[in-house]
Amino acid sequence: MILKFLLIVFGVVYLIRIISPFLFKLLISSLLKKYNNNPQNKTKTDTKKKTTSDTLGEYIDYEEVD
Repeated sequence: MILKFLLIVFGVVYLIRIISPFLFKLLISSLLKKYNNNPQNKTKTDTKKKTTSDTLGEYIDYEEVD
């Protein structure tokens, strides 16, 4: 009983180790295709960003007290 369970577990782990590189390659290629098909999104976010001086407050230089 335990031997069958261990064989099934090791078999599943072995199959996952064999199949995972192909699935990973497929996932990465689909993500790259999706990113390369939408270059407009990057330009939209760049134009909407404010400069740091607009979003931050005034700079205060404190004097050092001895």
